[in-house]
Amino acid sequence: MSQNESVKDRRKYQRVLVEPLSEGLITEIVDYGRTLLFDMSYEGAAIAQPKEKKLNDVGEAFVLHLKTAVDEAHLKAQVIRVNEEIVAIKFVEIDVAARIIIDRVVTDRIIGLNMSLISPKHYNANADFNEWYHGPKETNLYLWLQGGALVRAQIDLASASLVYEMDSFFFENKELDSKIFPKLNNQQIALKVYAILQQMETGTAALEQLKKIVAAHVQA
Repeated sequence: MSQNESVKDRRKYQRVLVEPLSEGLITEIVDYGRTLLFDMSYEGAAIAQPKEKKLNDVGEAFVLHLKTAVDEAHLKAQVIRVNEEIVAIKFVEIDVAARIIIDRVVTDRIIGLNMSLISPKHYNANADFNEWYHGPKETNLYLWLQGGALVRAQIDLASASLVYEMDSFFFENKELDSKIFPKLNNQQIALKVYAILQQMETGTAALEQLKKIVAAHVQA
């Protein structure tokens, strides 16, 4: 077993590489200054040393501030490895607001990478959609086409749904345990969908059209 494999096996949650600027995510360590987030899981992350003041000691506790255009959160964390440039951190406490952001950065991107286009031979006889994509956590995306152009889309997530039709968006939170599935506002639902779509690489014309539509909505 290689060293990388043994490290991966020890991790309970898969880590995802992060592109902070493209995601609109600002990270700052309270009283230390801005930092860059390299990768993240539900257990912790790898960050750059803050520019204003460095973290120096293993076990050192601090507060990480995550901020996007629509939400923000504070996580209690501590240093587990450190050098002059990079700090590996462990999350000590994750509240609901933080979980929503981590879901978007981590889980939704993993879902997107694992969404598969389902063959029409597996469609129900009553299905009226033209394309169906299925992925982890009961995620399903349905596309309706007319003359080869996208006219309707519906994505069902574990906790919410988004429908696009006639140039409008419709959002719905499912009636689930709020302690397990936090209630999201419309923009948070749209951002989850955006995070998933950006990782899908099937390349069908309808899917690419939906990506542009959702991107324009969240960036407006």
